[in-house]
Amino acid sequence: MGTPFQRSAVEDMSFDVYDGEFLGIIGHTGSGKSTLIQHLNGLLRPTSGQILLHGKDIWAEPKKIRDVRFQVGLVFQYPEYQLFEETVYKDIAFGPINQGKTGEELDRCVREAARLVGIRDDQLDKSPFELSGGQKRRVALAGVMAMDPQVLVLDEPTAGLDPAGRENLMANIRDYHRNKKRTIILVSHSMDEIARNVDRILVLKSAHVLMSGTPAEVFARAEELLSAGLDVPQVTRIAMRLREQGLAIDLRSTPWRPGAGAAGAEKGGDGMLKDITLGQFFPGNTVAHRLDPRTKILLVVLYIVALFCAKSLLAYGILAAVLAVCVRISRVGIKSLVRGLKPVVFIIVFTGILNLFFTPGEHILAELGFLRISAEGLQNAVFIVLRIMLLIMGTFLMTYTTSPISLTDGLERLLGGLKKIHVPVHELAMIMSIALRFIPTLIEETDKIMSAQKARGADFESGNIIQKAKALIPILVPLFISAFRRADELAVAMECRCYHGGEGRTKLHVLQYEGRDYLALALGLAVTAGIIVLRQFT
Repeated sequence: MGTPFQRSAVEDMSFDVYDGEFLGIIGHTGSGKSTLIQHLNGLLRPTSGQILLHGKDIWAEPKKIRDVRFQVGLVFQYPEYQLFEETVYKDIAFGPINQGKTGEELDRCVREAARLVGIRDDQLDKSPFELSGGQKRRVALAGVMAMDPQVLVLDEPTAGLDPAGRENLMANIRDYHRNKKRTIILVSHSMDEIARNVDRILVLKSAHVLMSGTPAEVFARAEELLSAGLDVPQVTRIAMRLREQGLAIDLRSTPWRPGAGAAGAEKGGDGMLKDITLGQFFPGNTVAHRLDPRTKILLVVLYIVALFCAKSLLAYGILAAVLAVCVRISRVGIKSLVRGLKPVVFIIVFTGILNLFFTPGEHILAELGFLRISAEGLQNAVFIVLRIMLLIMGTFLMTYTTSPISLTDGLERLLGGLKKIHVPVHELAMIMSIALRFIPTLIEETDKIMSAQKARGADFESGNIIQKAKALIPILVPLFISAFRRADELAVAMECRCYHGGEGRTKLHVLQYEGRDYLALALGLAVTAGIIVLRQFT
């Protein structure tokens, strides 16, 4: 990602998944499970190494990566959040339609998938949003099953369900595996769920494969699993306690699956959204992080004033040097700021082109029909591009080094005088804080929804403008629902904690200016004054 906190999510990992196998993947939070499974169907591209499907590198022909996603179906955690169609039938049909299926074939796929997960025919005409949480989960699962993938990858499919709901859903998955003879890859934190269902387990630790084997072989190494921050099934814990009491118990003989005898596997030979970093906070203990938030807000204001007063390359060079020094002090890294520019590159370039061609001037450098490029236009285009880039990078640096709550406190203190004329300063600051907190959250949510819809064959890149606009519907509908759900949850949480506005509220941390704040403000004023003076001589 280009930040000081960058690390490899999956590294030096090699393993096989056999045809018809039920494979379980376990690992502590942050071990690389979710990153790994998104590589399996081409949602993420490895920086090195290969993912082979039937012996062929899935990235050998990047333009055909959608075909891989049809063969390797991926169901994300909480998949019900990706639902968007008017009816259950239409939502299940979304993937098969992207495969090009129509008529009786499409109807057969939808109804068969619905039947496999326990959705009745009379529920197919209902809105998916009228269903219970467990039923929504089944609809989302059916939406992937309807594409009839050769491999079905499930990321925590039972997360958030009650015990009965978990067992019912796992029974549906077992039936699918048994009836369709497809390969299943199950990611789960429930060791009992893994032990009861899978043929083989892959254990991840810190982006590497720690061990693999049958449930009996893996859970026989219970102490090693516990030391890696993982749990073991309840029956293993009981066996370990009995062994501690002196009973001779072999952990490998622990009964795992009801009825025993697992069906043995046949063993035979982009992201633009990730560039949006506004609202992210990178913790640190540098001078930039320790400055009073009011100081940083005022410095950004002074910096913006200086940018709009700059009229020469020398002035912009000075301001770029000042920003570079601040980046160096903050230890955030210039790559993070450059990444933040990527989503607005089109706007920056478009604005530069407009200024290049439509700024009047006397010194004509070139003519393209009715378009003229003048020396004044070229200079104006360069200046406007530099101004926008430096402005965005300077603002982002403030959010990178200041937590949203600190920014809120700083803004509220700076605008405190407006309370005398009944301006709701606290509420305005709270809105800004919530907005800053929600930006990274909604970006992450959008990225998850896009990945989920891509896994069902959605194409957001090809087609004309109208087709691309229509392709956004499967993203926008779930995103709006998610945003309202989060807003409602936040409102309830604030109400439960007796929030009633700023009147009478005290502060956990009282802001106080220190020597470094006065020094930083003095330097900021000096730079701004210097740019204003320089303007008079250019």
